[in-house]
Amino acid sequence: MEQNISYSGVVLDEGSVKLLKRAASRFGMPEGFEFKTQKGKPLPHHMTITMGPLIHKKGKHDFSEAYPVGSEVELPVVAIGIDERTMAVKVQPPSEVSKNISFPHVTIAVNQDGGGKAEHSNEIPEENFQPLTGILLRGTVEEVPQ
Repeated sequence: MEQNISYSGVVLDEGSVKLLKRAASRFGMPEGFEFKTQKGKPLPHHMTITMGPLIHKKGKHDFSEAYPVGSEVELPVVAIGIDERTMAVKVQPPSEVSKNISFPHVTIAVNQDGGGKAEHSNEIPEENFQPLTGILLRGTVEEVPQ
């Protein structure tokens, strides 16, 4: 039986999650923001490579060579940003990600009371980002089931 893949991404290791939580605290995470999604899934969690599997069923994309499942990936952080709904860091992935993703990022926290959802990270305005260097995230490529 074939599994339905929700998204493919670099799932962060525990040390990287702790680094991002500390960065959020230093940056000034506003009241009401939480390190979890509205469905209760913990944040920060991953950088999305593409929605669905690494290899598109109809051949529209194939990220499997650049991001083999199970491979370890390093993601240098380049900026941190926030708006009224979400907080995220921009990262510099080793290879391209889907063109449907506004910019490579990891969602850190969401403002659930303000209607924030993890996917709103894609909409944080460019001018809301500040440079942030010296943080290297690590994770493993996974195809995450629905």
